[in-house]
Amino acid sequence: MIAQLQSELRKLRTTRTPVLVLAAAAALTLLGVLIEGLSATLEELAREDRQHNLLGAGSAAVFFATLAGLLVVTSEFRYGTIRPTLIFEARRHIVLAAKLSAAGLAGVMFAAICVTLSTVAGLAVLAARGVDLALTGTDTLALASGTVAASAFGAMLGVAVGTLIRNQVGSIVAVVAYAFVVDALLFAAMPGAGRYLPGKAGDALAGRSVEHLLSPGLGAAVLASWTLVLVAVAAARNARSDI
Repeated sequence: MIAQLQSELRKLRTTRTPVLVLAAAAALTLLGVLIEGLSATLEELAREDRQHNLLGAGSAAVFFATLAGLLVVTSEFRYGTIRPTLIFEARRHIVLAAKLSAAGLAGVMFAAICVTLSTVAGLAVLAARGVDLALTGTDTLALASGTVAASAFGAMLGVAVGTLIRNQVGSIVAVVAYAFVVDALLFAAMPGAGRYLPGKAGDALAGRSVEHLLSPGLGAAVLASWTLVLVAVAAARNARSDI
């Protein structure tokens, strides 16, 4: 298991795509901070909820960590490297567990970088506009830790979805369509039910200031449940299907 995990981490370090995905996450985080911080009036920016959104722009890491998790699996099927991977380690459950662990660690790194960027840039915007920080240290810590946890879960969900779909383009389209169509529309139409979807549970865990979301603790429980279910289904498919 340790050797396979080291192999998966080496793949992440030595390929360009995860770096590009991380760069996109960082860029979107900074863009979110600028839009949130510069579009609001001084009165609006002084409110706790607006500062919550400003410093919480690092939650963009969750979506991109999910994409990175997808790529951990689908890149191997796209380029055929899954065959030598399974020759080296024939126990498929070990390979899947290593990919889940590597993706989870990558999700933590994505969140750490994006949260740091959003915090530093957000505080800089507040200082430049002469607005005092309304959030407490506890609020800021909850934002950071929630985003890190949601990003790790998101990356593991990406591995599960990639294992189920395998086709790289198809899995990316499925995740994007779900995130921006199914998840968003169902939450808008029926927030009482939509908030239990994995996307909105992740938003709750990450501390997004949106009406009708679950509490961060309940969001964590719901997101963990979704992750366990999808990983179990992915493991069953992985054990039975041909390569």
